[in-house]
Amino acid sequence: MKGQKLLYIFKDPMGSIDSKVGITGNPAVRFGVYQNSYSRKSHVACFDVVYIGPARVISRLEQAVKQQFNWDIDLSGAGHSEWISQTHTALETAIDSIIEEWKFKVTKVPKRFLPLTTDNLKDLVEHYTVSK
Repeated sequence: MKGQKLLYIFKDPMGSIDSKVGITGNPAVRFGVYQNSYSRKSHVACFDVVYIGPARVISRLEQAVKQQFNWDIDLSGAGHSEWISQTHTALETAIDSIIEEWKFKVTKVPKRFLPLTTDNLKDLVEHYTVSK
């Protein structure tokens, strides 16, 4: 996955409709940060929807998503600007439309890798390392 990043969406583990949208070039570390907030017995950190692509393109896609959902982002600043008051499925549909409309060169990760967790991350990395 060298030179690539992930844009991910995950549902609020506490049950609100809010969803988090973020990017990472090191998903193992990002999972570790999210998992530290919960016992694995009560919640496993996961990404429900994932897109992969060149780092620059993924960063631009994240900007486009945040611009489109500006009014649905409750607060600005670290840790807050990634939470959007929309369901993960609504965000997925909107991101798919943004990708189509603006012709972003990214790939939607197949459902067989989802939800993405530390348990199946190695399979995803191997898949995209071999296929590139």
